Amino acid sequence: MDDNLLKPALPKSLYDRIEEDVVKLHIDLDLELPVDPHIVAERLGFIVRRFSEISNSEALNILKTGPDDSRDGLSYRDPDLDTFVIWVNDLDSTYEPRLNFTIMHEIGHIRMGHRGDSPLAEMIANYYAAYALVPSPLPALLKCNSFMDIIDEFNVSVDCAFNCSKRCMNWAMYGGPIKPYEQKLKDYYKKRLHLDRR
Repeated sequence: MDDNLLKPALPKSLYDRIEEDVVKLHIDLDLELPVDPHIVAERLGFIVRRFSEISNSEALNILKTGPDDSRDGLSYRDPDLDTFVIWVNDLDSTYEPRLNFTIMHEIGHIRMGHRGDSPLAEMIANYYAAYALVPSPLPALLKCNSFMDIIDEFNVSVDCAFNCSKRCMNWAMYGGPIKPYEQKLKDYYKKRLHLDRR
């Protein structure tokens, strides 16, 4: 049985809230494709650190302070720095698209105001990261015909591209009329990518 069938869905209003925040992020931060989460973090005033910058014992101590499933990364507000710090585990994986997803996932936790860890918070942050890296209206705009095209255009992992391609296909087939924020995102990238001249 498909594992995705066992996962509960988020309420539609929560999907809309996440998507609206992501669109605002793209436009307000003047983002480009593919989205670079390091730039997103920098423009938000957050600090991104990698475990490879510190000793293994320091990395283990940081992991111990986070939730049990924080192996890929974690984030917290540092009162001394007066900003959020995102730690990404580049010791277990150096695959940049995976690390980018982790950074965007942590940005999702921060933007959605999560104060603790829960399965719901993880679902929200995962959706936030995937939608921020591959917003539903954009693969069709860029004429992506497969998840391989999504990998090429958006610089995401195979897993992320495959899941996003299914989401985007469902969006195109069953999403109903385009929402105002989706149109705003399409217009932003049409202009940014000079697609309005084709």
